[in-house]
Amino acid sequence: MSRHRRWPGLRRGAGLVILLIGLAGMVLSKGEKGVGAESPRHLILVPIDDRPAVGQFAQMIGAVADYDVEMPPLEMLGNFTTPGRPEAIADWLLSPAAGGRPAPAALLVSVDMIAYGGLVASRAHAVPLDEARRRLDLFRQLRKGYPGVPIYAFSVIMRVAPTASRTTAGIHDALARWAELKVRAPKTGDAALTAELEGLTRQLGPTILADYLAARQRNLEINLDALALRQSGVIDELILLQDDARTYGLHRQDQAVLRARLAKLGLERSVPIYNGTDEGSLSLVSRAILARERRTIRVAVVYSSEKSREVIAPYEDHPLHFTVENQVRAAGATLVPAGGSADYRLYIHAPATAPTEYQRFEKRLIEELKAGRAVALADLLFPAPHYSGADERLVRALVEAGVVDRLTGYAAWNTAGNTLGTAIPHANLRRLAVGAGASSPLRRAEAEVAHLEFLLNRFAGDYLYHDLVRPVVNQRLREAAAQESFTLSELTPERRAWAQRSVAEDLNPRMDAFFRAHFLGRRYPIDRGRQLAVTGLREVEVTLPWTRTFECRIDGRIESRVEERRR
Repeated sequence: MSRHRRWPGLRRGAGLVILLIGLAGMVLSKGEKGVGAESPRHLILVPIDDRPAVGQFAQMIGAVADYDVEMPPLEMLGNFTTPGRPEAIADWLLSPAAGGRPAPAALLVSVDMIAYGGLVASRAHAVPLDEARRRLDLFRQLRKGYPGVPIYAFSVIMRVAPTASRTTAGIHDALARWAELKVRAPKTGDAALTAELEGLTRQLGPTILADYLAARQRNLEINLDALALRQSGVIDELILLQDDARTYGLHRQDQAVLRARLAKLGLERSVPIYNGTDEGSLSLVSRAILARERRTIRVAVVYSSEKSREVIAPYEDHPLHFTVENQVRAAGATLVPAGGSADYRLYIHAPATAPTEYQRFEKRLIEELKAGRAVALADLLFPAPHYSGADERLVRALVEAGVVDRLTGYAAWNTAGNTLGTAIPHANLRRLAVGAGASSPLRRAEAEVAHLEFLLNRFAGDYLYHDLVRPVVNQRLREAAAQESFTLSELTPERRAWAQRSVAEDLNPRMDAFFRAHFLGRRYPIDRGRQLAVTGLREVEVTLPWTRTFECRIDGRIESRVEERRR
């Protein structure tokens, strides 16, 4: 199994005691699985890098449906500006096939990790086109090495700027603006924009611009090669993800080329292009499992206002409803009318919502949760001052109503695409697990605890960390470096160590208190005769996986037992 650390799930016997009613004194041993004959129940995922959002989240969401998600060893995936190792990953992927190990239910592979060594590496021109193309031959080898196993892939359309780091601190914003104006100025004919473009061109210089454009063209060619692999049947399913974008920019030209190629190949309805990146692996975990289980999940969407449907969210270039529709589709679900029969309702809290509209939205959300209906929440407001995290009004309403643990899915981080692509796969697999029947009390218990663990993880990360902990740590870092050249985009080892200690000291007690208030001691039905009781939270660990404070990895384990339901 992968060395990638994960929230230990109940499939590994984590803190669960099963009392089999009617079989007095019999206790299932640790690690015994409550699965039927539908093996294999595991996927192999090659994520886009080593961040929690692309790997740990995928494992936790898979566990909600009682699937293991196996990944390459962590050191193969790189770290921030250090690229991953595609050749080592290729050897790791092909060795199980050659060694006769059981085949997975599906392979989920990041094109960018294989071609360049990951997302950050894809934004620079370090890997030449011919080398990236040679690496894509891995997909053909996988087709031969895993006969009959579906291959899902995701490929990223390059964003407007390289990754913010110490090496790009002087050019990151300028390049993003240049890429925007390169399209916008000629289209609008605005003299001021044209003058600004000319000034940025002189400021950046020919070397930087040539490298940027070469990386952009190389990535477009790899996107097109991925389409060819999909058209030839080497790849079974493909999604194209638009990285951080603006309304104008060179990425829109890339999209036009790709849409034309999709039309030529007759793949317009098969390969979506939409805003998002980090959540691609989560969407494909959901999609692969739903396909394996032959289950269609129906999703009804409730927007916080009619105007919010048309909002273009920060870092995106299409109206919100377009992103929602494609996120649902990419994750293997289907949209139904808001008033129609659905497996769950997805509440979307977004900008362009008046105070009275928000009050109605909040009231309706709380009422549905109290009534026991299946409801997921995607909080896309991202209010000031942090612009990444939960709207504290909405969290407060959930807390006061005592319905935090009743959500079918939840997310509130970074971009609309990231949040939707986290909440939707979580809710999809939660509804799959709930409808799977009581074939085994252990299996039902595993799925229940996996769901609760991920729900707690998201409130700890998206609310407690992004809203309450990270702003304070960032401010202290800025104050400590007031007299120095300093960026939060890439901390020195000393500042990272200090931030790590500060985050753990602040977040750990907050998370413990949140768990005690909303999960500890609560009971959840498993079947007619059994219920799951939450008894504790152990092995909590908080780390900063990259040399910045943007993302935080949260590990922990909910302990529980299954007991007879009181009548």
